[in-house]
Amino acid sequence: MSKTFYLLLLAVCITTALPAQSWKKSRKSADELYQQGKYVEAAAQYEEAFKKKPKNKDLAFKIAEIYYSVKDYRKAAEYYQHTKDDNAKYPMSGLKYARSLKQDGRYEDAKREFQAYIDKYSGSDRAIVEEIVRVEIAGCNLAKELPARANREAEIIYTGKGVNTDATEFAPIAFTNDVLYFSSTTGGKARILRSQRQGKEWGKAGAPEAFPVIQNDHYCNGALSADGNRFYFTICRGQETWGPLTTRCEIFLIKRQGGSWSQPVRLPDYVNMAKVTATHPAVAESNGQEFLFFASNREGGRGGMDIWFVSRDLAADDTDFSFPVNLGPTINTAGDDMTPFYDAGSGMLYFASNGHPSIGGLDIFKAKGLETIWTAPENIGLPFNSPADDFFFTTNADGNAGFFSSNRAFGGMKNGTRDEDIFEFTIGGRRLMVKGNAYDRESGAPLNNITASLYQVLPGNVENLLLVKDFSGGAYSFEILPGRNFKIEIQSTGYKAGNYDFTSNDPNTTTYGRPIYLDKVVEKPVDPTPPMPDKPGEVIPGPETYTAKGFGPDDQLEYTSSAPRLTGTYYKVQLAALQKYDANASSLKRVKALAQSMETEVITSQGLTRVMLANFTNREEAFKAMEQAQKKGFSGAFVVRYENGQRYGKEM
Repeated sequence: MSKTFYLLLLAVCITTALPAQSWKKSRKSADELYQQGKYVEAAAQYEEAFKKKPKNKDLAFKIAEIYYSVKDYRKAAEYYQHTKDDNAKYPMSGLKYARSLKQDGRYEDAKREFQAYIDKYSGSDRAIVEEIVRVEIAGCNLAKELPARANREAEIIYTGKGVNTDATEFAPIAFTNDVLYFSSTTGGKARILRSQRQGKEWGKAGAPEAFPVIQNDHYCNGALSADGNRFYFTICRGQETWGPLTTRCEIFLIKRQGGSWSQPVRLPDYVNMAKVTATHPAVAESNGQEFLFFASNREGGRGGMDIWFVSRDLAADDTDFSFPVNLGPTINTAGDDMTPFYDAGSGMLYFASNGHPSIGGLDIFKAKGLETIWTAPENIGLPFNSPADDFFFTTNADGNAGFFSSNRAFGGMKNGTRDEDIFEFTIGGRRLMVKGNAYDRESGAPLNNITASLYQVLPGNVENLLLVKDFSGGAYSFEILPGRNFKIEIQSTGYKAGNYDFTSNDPNTTTYGRPIYLDKVVEKPVDPTPPMPDKPGEVIPGPETYTAKGFGPDDQLEYTSSAPRLTGTYYKVQLAALQKYDANASSLKRVKALAQSMETEVITSQGLTRVMLANFTNREEAFKAMEQAQKKGFSGAFVVRYENGQRYGKEM
């Protein structure tokens, strides 16, 4: 054999072997990620391997199973289609393929695949599987009927970034109209958080005050008694980070003690049975009894998770409940029935189920009754239910608003289905507005540029700033909520600020507000300007603390500062404008090294503190520092230009 031919043959062998080595390397990396619980990252590596081995059904099945578990229905269907006809080797592959199509909203394709699956199924449990498929196909047919019966008066609202994250948010509880408690897995552990409504938006959530500290385990799924004095919740343990159906939970109780809460008390063993889960508590009062509904997979149920109840005498302040009773076959199915909520006023039970005909996976249903006597469950329909999972439905006392959890995609605010978020709803609600115009009092002419601030006036005349907005043309407007006290304040350069109060409690109107007239500021003689230093970057003489205004077209607010004013052009990086400034906050310490100093400016009209990195004489260096600050958590950081000590606004 010639040397040339041998080298050519060797090159061919090496080229042929490389893809095999490459796909195995990707599979090994995927296996390691999967063992670490990094399922989505593992799926991406399995997909890389599958691209090089597109006939390897084992890889396709692994990818499909991962995406099915993280509720990425479209990706799951993409890979189940490779294994759907081989259910002997890949169990339930055809059924999961059909369910993935259904939860992606492809109902006709799903019906075809459900039927194809049962036509080929020959297992000993065929009767059970036939019933499952019957219910799934009924759900696909229901999806075609519900749009015509949709509740046109209901509005679904995404609660926003103050509540929702890339993690999972669930189990909302309306403590008041403006205070929301809910559960979140942000940070890797499920825990209960609190958010305060600010205008139409929900504020950044944080841990509830005076709650007992619970270390290590998950604590979530809260429920508040009617008198507000008993709070039930679950403490859960599991091998994985968090799995709403696979993490074992037990129900605990804390009691209000003045301004704080007691330490958690575990409910009796007959509620929290060994080796099964007790979760999703919901509490209500009826006929002198407190009823505690919960979901459990204990013996005596009809399928996966069933809904049960216990009760106790309201006159006794203890945990001596009756023994658990299953709500019965009208409510519970062979599937999962869970997240109960009972409205005692209407006698209506709301719950989530995938065992009754649903248009997705878990749908929200309602049934009237109590204990074990119930009307037939009714799917509450659109817009509450979707092709995804919808659950943890709750209402307010009037029944015209509430919350639920869902992993649905929602316009541009939520693009995927891999995590659950919290949604708010209103029924028959009126869109209330406050609007008006601002004028020069002397001439009556409209003011061209104004800054309007909306405050909510709380008990004790405490003013809570909700929104600040600039308007051109002199007209202002805000959307507001009913039944609240507000204050409007208007500012304009060269004029004294004006304001008025009002209450949004008139049932005969949807629009509030009035015109406001501002007086011009009488200019006082100004002291001669002290001589300006000759060199750039030198400190301009003046008082240690001073008041100034921005000179930029969109930056004219008055502020107070003690930061030195310098000659020439220089730059600062504004990190944020904070209601509460803490120089020792860990978030600020992370970025302090990006500049020579950290300075502040207090906006006098709003009470907000601008926090800035200072000072940069080089524009490019300022933008580099801004980018570093954004990476370290201050995503809204921007560069501000100053000239001879005067602020000229955001530098583009």
